[in-house]
Amino acid sequence: MVAPFKGKERAHHARKTIMLNIALTTLTLLVTFCSVTLLYIAPALAGNPKERITLMLTGSSCREAQQTFETALRKTDGVFAVDGNSVPGHLLIDVQEGKTSPHDIVTVLYRSTHVPLSCQVEVMQSCITAPTLTRPDASVK
Repeated sequence: MVAPFKGKERAHHARKTIMLNIALTTLTLLVTFCSVTLLYIAPALAGNPKERITLMLTGSSCREAQQTFETALRKTDGVFAVDGNSVPGHLLIDVQEGKTSPHDIVTVLYRSTHVPLSCQVEVMQSCITAPTLTRPDASVK
């Protein structure tokens, strides 16, 4: 049989037990918070795959019209988010994949807003392209 703790050992054991209980309670709360957060967010993400459409705005009056563009796009069905601040002169639009096309986005802008003549709106294609692969033994002719 193990002898009971005495004096300082008892206090030290009590402190360790309290610290362990606090750590376990904190961990339990953290796991619960993360689980609840994932359960809240995951259904929205699971059924709605997203894609990003990037518009380039060029011209002297685009900056003034950009807020109007963002407001119109946010009201568009299939649009999750519109970001006009991350990249100057561009709108980053997150849409539901397969539901809203780049053509739809441009059509919304021209039909629901008055795009100034001095503002050009262009859909950007990917600026990163795969390099042309060649065989290691290919010779330049």
